[in-house]
Amino acid sequence: MVVTARIPDDHVENEQKGKKVTKARNRYIQFLSEQWLVICFGLACVLAWKWPDVAATGGPIKSEYTILYGSVAIIFFISGLQLSTQKLRENLFNWRLHIIVQGISFVVIPVIWLVIMWIMIAAGDLQTKVIEIPVLTGMLVTSCLPTTISSNVVMTRNAGGDDAAAIIEVVIGNVFGSFISPGLIYALIPRRPEFTSWMPASPTTLGAMYSGVAEKLGLTVILPLVVGQLVRILFEKKVVWCVTHLKLGKLSTFFLCTLIWSTFSNAFKTGALYTMPKASIFFTVFMNIGLYVLFTIICFVFARPPHNLVKKAIGPQLASLSIPRPIRHFITPRQMSKEQTIAVCFCGAAKTTGVGIPLVAAMWSGRDELTRAYLQIPVLLYTMEQVFLAQGLVYVFKWFLRRSVHSELDVESVRGERGLRALDGADETPSPTTETVRNDERLRADCAGVEEVKL
Repeated sequence: MVVTARIPDDHVENEQKGKKVTKARNRYIQFLSEQWLVICFGLACVLAWKWPDVAATGGPIKSEYTILYGSVAIIFFISGLQLSTQKLRENLFNWRLHIIVQGISFVVIPVIWLVIMWIMIAAGDLQTKVIEIPVLTGMLVTSCLPTTISSNVVMTRNAGGDDAAAIIEVVIGNVFGSFISPGLIYALIPRRPEFTSWMPASPTTLGAMYSGVAEKLGLTVILPLVVGQLVRILFEKKVVWCVTHLKLGKLSTFFLCTLIWSTFSNAFKTGALYTMPKASIFFTVFMNIGLYVLFTIICFVFARPPHNLVKKAIGPQLASLSIPRPIRHFITPRQMSKEQTIAVCFCGAAKTTGVGIPLVAAMWSGRDELTRAYLQIPVLLYTMEQVFLAQGLVYVFKWFLRRSVHSELDVESVRGERGLRALDGADETPSPTTETVRNDERLRADCAGVEEVKL
């Protein structure tokens, strides 16, 4: 006789509860690990609000050197270690990529904001003074700036995009943007009496600003990137192992959080956020959100125009033009890869404080610090908001890439099933028989005979 021991019900129930608690805890930990960047951003904002002097310019940690130089240099040194030289070389000569990103950054975005600003002026905003003139001027400055230096590279990498393309666009945009942006601002600012007291200095007086931006770009972007590439070329296997096992991408993301900390600290230290009218602050915050989403959509459409539009509408029109074939091939729109599209979306819509803050300080050097702070607030708010919005887009673009992978797997599975049916002789689509081939040959011969008679 076999005797079986009966496990008490309360013991089984406790064990099931323990499994549920463990599963819930693991799910919670996984959620926190996936959202750690947003949590760090929030922590950086709280620290900046509570103790703004620590990470502000001239503070105890000297953030103008340790963060604005040190953190950015580390981010691009890690990028140099991660990227293959071949990918950088390919993107360097990708003219379509350069035209789309820089064209959106320096043409499309300034024109869109200029139209919005003139609509507000025509609606009588300058008379009601609901939105302050320095806010409008500061947003015009923001629209003319080049792409940001570090966050879009990190976000592109985190989303699975082509970070080599992002790095190339960062370098090109900030090198040329340092000279293009002052001219754009000076040319686009309205020549109206209300803006007279906010007019900037002539771009010809900005020699010190040009040299400062060039020095910073060389020390924080180009030099670390070149050093990282040299180290990768000399010790490729060891570097690949370190990048894979030491999670260097996470390290560069941490240094991005220090940039957010420093940016918010400067915003809170000036006190301009507290003295500016709340209506102007709310307008800037919500307008930035809407504009960033709009700019991202524009970038996506330029990078991946609808296939039917290109094939049926634009393609035939270009084919009918009597222009050289290489030029027609160059101007014909076509879809970029999904990885490059992600880089275009992050780079085209983003703006930088690295050029924006010193540019405002140089172009309005004759004004007091509070005036410059008012003009810098739209730049600071846009660059801070774009980081939070870009972090949300990381998950959107990850889904965008996963969807393409799933569709490719579905296609492969269908092909595999057809192959198996063909091997089993059960394919629904019958292969042409010998008799069918002979009938086709007779038909072609008869047609040929008819043609000969006609001739």
